[in-house]
Amino acid sequence: MIIGVGVEGPADRAFWDKVLHKHFRTMKFDVRSMNGREKLIRQSPQLLDTFRDAHYTAGFILVDGDDLLCPSMVLQEFDKQIQVESRRPLDQRFLFICVAIRELEAWLLADQDAVCSVLSSANYKAPDDTSTLNADKILKELWRKQYGNSAFNKIDFARSIAPKFSPASASLHSPSFQYFWGQLGSDRFIGKTKRKKKL
Repeated sequence: MIIGVGVEGPADRAFWDKVLHKHFRTMKFDVRSMNGREKLIRQSPQLLDTFRDAHYTAGFILVDGDDLLCPSMVLQEFDKQIQVESRRPLDQRFLFICVAIRELEAWLLADQDAVCSVLSSANYKAPDDTSTLNADKILKELWRKQYGNSAFNKIDFARSIAPKFSPASASLHSPSFQYFWGQLGSDRFIGKTKRKKKL
């Protein structure tokens, strides 16, 4: 089973390449960075065709919500074809649009233990819901506490936190992450890999 995953940029790809393969060892993932939010949204029809032509089991598009706190508002930015595809009944759906409210950084900040293990000088405690945070700004502040005035390196941080990231912990502090992880870990996909293993 192979699942295609479209993400915004190289930091996202560095993170998900490690996290997905670590936590779903019976599945394979083709994670593609589209070099920006607008390009990811614009090229989602081509991604859908690519994933289907390759006979993947499903496709996921992971997009930042930015200031739009309602996933349905983000979905309106996509091509009509993608909107239709992503609204099919779950058991018939090939393409899933998952919105990081407000951004991937908010999902990373949902696991406070992982953040503190990478940025040990930071005294960070995750709120009940990280979608309330200006996550990019907070991560840069935490980075400065650890490394002084050096610029925040998003890719290095993504690679460093990925092996320590706990999806179970993050799900407690981010409903949008919980939705994504729940869809990916549903019986529709996990059940298939278990059945194949038994055969």
